[in-house]
Amino acid sequence: MNTPGTGDSDAERTSTARGALIEELMPGLVRAAGWDTLSNLRERSCTDSPDPERAAASTRWFASSGRGDVRRAEAESVTEAVREHAESTGWTPHESTGGPRLLYAASRDDLTLVVRYATTADEGPLSVEISTPCLDMPSGHTMTRSELDPRYGSSDPMYPNDDRSEFTNEQVKQLPEPEPLPE
Repeated sequence: MNTPGTGDSDAERTSTARGALIEELMPGLVRAAGWDTLSNLRERSCTDSPDPERAAASTRWFASSGRGDVRRAEAESVTEAVREHAESTGWTPHESTGGPRLLYAASRDDLTLVVRYATTADEGPLSVEISTPCLDMPSGHTMTRSELDPRYGSSDPMYPNDDRSEFTNEQVKQLPEPEPLPE
């Protein structure tokens, strides 16, 4: 994973650990959904500032994967598969209070997992998302993206430490193969 900032503060170490954990957990959830790519896996600003330095003052991690035009029955089936995988790997379910768009919610440590279905009509976009709480970062912190993020390596000034030679012009990257289960 691309390491943010200098890692000299507790907040930066916590952020780096959160990013690594999401990078480890998200592929299994995506595969449980029957998909094989991510839409996002990055540190995001908790501010509305377009200035990279100000934006990096408070950040959280966010990962997502999804599909558009999913029928309601498929959305429910995918949600059940994600729920089973999540709960078998240590996620604790929460009562869904997000209305008809939030099909599932769970937590693991300070990570939040949700499955969203953006419509109550016959079909619409379905997403699996993991996020973390915001952290106040020290001066000089820079946001980072996982190398699994399709925009990793782009010239976005919010992510100055991306390896520009790795930019794939937003082509989705295949998830790493899952680790074999211990016997």
